Amino acid sequence: AAGGEMVVGMAGIWKGDLVQLDDRGASFGLGASEADEQSWCNLWMLSVKNFCRIAHDDRYALVAGSALECLERALLCAEVSVPYAAAWRDCYDQILFPIVSSKFKAASAAGQLPAEALCLTTLLLLCKSFRNNLHHIIHLPELHMLWLKLLGLLEAFKQRILAPKRDPISENIVLSLKELLQALHSDPLFQRVQQASGQNMWALTSTVIGAFSPTLMPELEPRNDFRPLPAATPVQQAPLPTPTLPPQDPTPP
Repeated sequence: AAGGEMVVGMAGIWKGDLVQLDDRGASFGLGASEADEQSWCNLWMLSVKNFCRIAHDDRYALVAGSALECLERALLCAEVSVPYAAAWRDCYDQILFPIVSSKFKAASAAGQLPAEALCLTTLLLLCKSFRNNLHHIIHLPELHMLWLKLLGLLEAFKQRILAPKRDPISENIVLSLKELLQALHSDPLFQRVQQASGQNMWALTSTVIGAFSPTLMPELEPRNDFRPLPAATPVQQAPLPTPTLPPQDPTPP
């Protein structure tokens, strides 16, 4: 009973954090001071870090689904708007990449399939977030390094992604990657930025993915006849499937 009460209490705290993020994000940029904007970004980064770490902590397996739901909302919810490229760079580079990479290696070595599935779901969130914020991060000088780390995670999950019949999460990861590459290929702004920086993202992608999965390349190759949606068209995010985790009583750290 005590464990159940703690689970409910933790979930309530997370929901409260997200309400605060939503409330502050709704008015973000409307005359806010630089200090307020920095404070908001710090709150957002701390929330993302906590949601991600708790979702992947075996001690809190009972609330992993709730933590993942909060992480999804913090990364993809339209009301939680973070217009700073540096904030997204730090979020990917300091939080999501290291946690997903280390947790997947540990889960794979131990043969923990539910933990692997949880890492795969977090990777899908990362890919969708990367796609949604491409217009913010496209100017980052470190973009190609972030892209290489993302492709490195795809290689780590290649057995699932290259399976003859992909699971729904793996299928959505490939779709998100394809949409990213198509946007980079079709949007004139993204083309100009790549030309100016000397970084051809498709060439980079084909080199990396072609090394471990040549058969995936035709599926990802951008189409010349593709017409991107107008910038003002909102993209609706479908709910992410949540992996089924074995019930465990959470133990305080």
